[in-house]
Amino acid sequence: MTVLEIKQLGVFIELENSTINIVGTEHFGLEFQNEILAGVWFQTLLDLVETLPEFTI
Repeated sequence: MTVLEIKQLGVFIELENSTINIVGTEHFGLEFQNEILAGVWFQTLLDLVETLPEFTI
């Protein structure tokens, strides 16, 4: 399981097998056809968050 927590937004995102779970004020999951595709989407999300000036020091 891989986890991303964005404290400023109060969002917790986890990659578990082929599902990306997003927890904030609501909870929902994105279920993908396989683990590789879910991993690509999760990594893309990580890359995007790292490029935002709001989340870098």
